[in-house]
Amino acid sequence: MSTKTTGFALKSFYAEPTVWLNHDGRPLYWIDDIRLTINGSEVDDELCIQDLKDSDEVIILEGTIFSYQNLSEVMSLERYFKIWQRSLGSVFLGAFIPEGQYEKLSSMIEAAGGQILRSTTNA
Repeated sequence: MSTKTTGFALKSFYAEPTVWLNHDGRPLYWIDDIRLTINGSEVDDELCIQDLKDSDEVIILEGTIFSYQNLSEVMSLERYFKIWQRSLGSVFLGAFIPEGQYEKLSSMIEAAGGQILRSTTNA
């Protein structure tokens, strides 16, 4: 699957501190194995997202978001980008909660119109 966007939107996503940094400014995530099509030409890891032109037509083909916290894969770049797009005008909340409280808290978040992105019981 792929996602069409613009250079402006992808640069905005890439430059948004709340997407990449935790509350004290330390990095949370990084992108690896990125593949994009820009104005019809495929590019790979050598790409510098900040160098895109606002009007560039971009298709996200591949990419993986990894966590600095536990060096594990979090999700695809495409999915993370789409979550960011949907969150514009919303607040992103990441939390560690006791496993026994998961159902209660996830129900409250969903009832308030929120979305649970990922759940895990592995540390």
